[in-house]
Amino acid sequence: MNIVFFTFYYPPDLSAGSFRAIALSRELSNQITKDVKLHIITTQPNRYNNYKLKADQIESEGNIIIHRINIPQHSGKFVSQIKAYFVYAINAYKMCLKVSPILIIGTTGRLMTGLLTGISATKLKCKYFIDLRDIFSETISDIFYKKNKFLALIFCWIFFRLEKLLLTNATGVNLVSEGFVDYFDKGGIDTSFWTFFPNGVDDEFENFNSTLLKQNEQTKTILYAGNIGIGQGLETIVPLFAKHIEGNYWLKIVGAGGSIDLLKRNIKKNNVNNVEFLPPVSRAKLIDIYKSADILFLHLSDLPAFKRVLPSKLFEYSAIGKPILAGLGGYSAKFIEKNVPNAVIFSPGNIGECIDAFKKLENLTFDRDDIEIFIGKYSRKKIMNKMAKHILSFL
Repeated sequence: MNIVFFTFYYPPDLSAGSFRAIALSRELSNQITKDVKLHIITTQPNRYNNYKLKADQIESEGNIIIHRINIPQHSGKFVSQIKAYFVYAINAYKMCLKVSPILIIGTTGRLMTGLLTGISATKLKCKYFIDLRDIFSETISDIFYKKNKFLALIFCWIFFRLEKLLLTNATGVNLVSEGFVDYFDKGGIDTSFWTFFPNGVDDEFENFNSTLLKQNEQTKTILYAGNIGIGQGLETIVPLFAKHIEGNYWLKIVGAGGSIDLLKRNIKKNNVNNVEFLPPVSRAKLIDIYKSADILFLHLSDLPAFKRVLPSKLFEYSAIGKPILAGLGGYSAKFIEKNVPNAVIFSPGNIGECIDAFKKLENLTFDRDDIEIFIGKYSRKKIMNKMAKHILSFL
């Protein structure tokens, strides 16, 4: 018997989706019987053009078989990514038909992988499970709204109906953020059987050596590590914030994305001289960078769709145990207030609130025991263990 798991990103690729996918696949592998094979159908690493690693086309790990599909190089821009997704979807669909699974799992931050999962399952008359990491219809509508309101409404109407069809017919649906529920409830979708298994703290950060966390004696470092795209909106806050702290703090940005050029232009426009850019790095190297930082920075755009999400980066930031300056609103802000003792929040894009929150960090006190409680509650391994059991219960 075969199970197919569609995921556009998978290690050694760097992304929240890839880290989640490998954690879930390992737990599924541990729990399925010997006569079941788990087929991961993914892509060759492609998340960042300046961080490329070649992986085997087919790779076996016990009862896991990984199939990697070559896709065209993309710039991270919308149209470029659509082309890449179509190449993946067509080839993944053909591969899935050959495997002929009894269950298909799709983890999707964008709608394409979810639709691929639903279409493949319909063709093969088998069950499918959707792990929903973002609301595509609302995100795409919010992004286009300022450019063309009519086009934004059309996109939202079309993609919501596709989402509704996909999610209504799924055997099971999981949300990585409880903030998504209200959106689908208002759209008339029955969410009563859906589950909430969020992202979590990976092993590397569960065992983070807190004795190595030391404040720099000279100029202190504020670190942002992650994607630099429309969703993060760094160009709206970083240049002004960096200018305000110039002389006492150095702002280090590790990552890449579609908005990096805009961010750099805004930094140059504001004559900012204390921002350093580093390309995406492996997790091992990133941990070393975390150790040298004094404050961790997090920010999402001030759009309705991003008020529902729960950033995966928040979990590793929280586990590290250093002060967090977070420009978040909506559900993620409430989550921090309830669960994260080492963070101060400000409204996204609001430089005045950002500066006030930054001042509060000086008096922020928290106990390492509180961090350990967070890690215990949101251990990725524990979360994925429960999620794998739930998915396999449908067999």
